[in-house]
Amino acid sequence: MSYHPTQSYSHGSTFNSPTRRRLPLECYRPAGWKNSITRPHLHAPIFFDYPGQARQGVSMRELRLKGTSATIQGANDLVFAHTGLQRVVFRLIWPGYEHVEWCRALPVVAPNGAPITRVALGLQIASNFAHFVEKSQYETPTAREWMITPTCVRFEHLFLVSLQNTSEGIWQADVALDLC
Repeated sequence: MSYHPTQSYSHGSTFNSPTRRRLPLECYRPAGWKNSITRPHLHAPIFFDYPGQARQGVSMRELRLKGTSATIQGANDLVFAHTGLQRVVFRLIWPGYEHVEWCRALPVVAPNGAPITRVALGLQIASNFAHFVEKSQYETPTAREWMITPTCVRFEHLFLVSLQNTSEGIWQADVALDLC
C-alpha cells in the first residue's frame, strides 16, 4: 500500500454526546500525488445525519440492522445523481491498522441504472466497516489508542458522519466513536 497520510476533514463539529469523538482521518494519497495548486476536482462530502441532528453521524450498527428502512435525513436523496459515476473507490485507513489493506469498489448505481440513495450508500459503508472490524480484531495494531477488540473499540461504537472525496477517485469515511 502506498499512501501519504495527512490529517484532514476535521470539520470542527462538536458532538452532542460527551462520549463521542472523531476518529482521525488519514487521507489516502496515491504514490506520485503532488500537493499543487492544480488539484483535481473533488466532489462535495456526503453527510449522514439523523433528522434534526446535523453533523452528529448515524449509527453504523443501526444502518446494518435496519438497512434501507433506517431513519436518516435525506435517506432517499440520489447522492451521486449528477456525477456520472458508476462506482467509487472506498478506502479505509484505521489509526494503528495502516498495515491492514482495505480498498473496495462500491457501486453507486442501483441494478436498474438509477443512482443509489443516501441510505443505500450508508449501508454499503457500514457493511465495509463491519467486515473491516471483524478482520482487524485479530491483527496487532501499531498504536493502542484506537485498538479494535471486544474490550476496546467495537463495531457498535461507530457512527458514520460523512463520506469524503479525499483524492481523485478515492472516497473515505469520516467516522466518530461513541464510547460510553
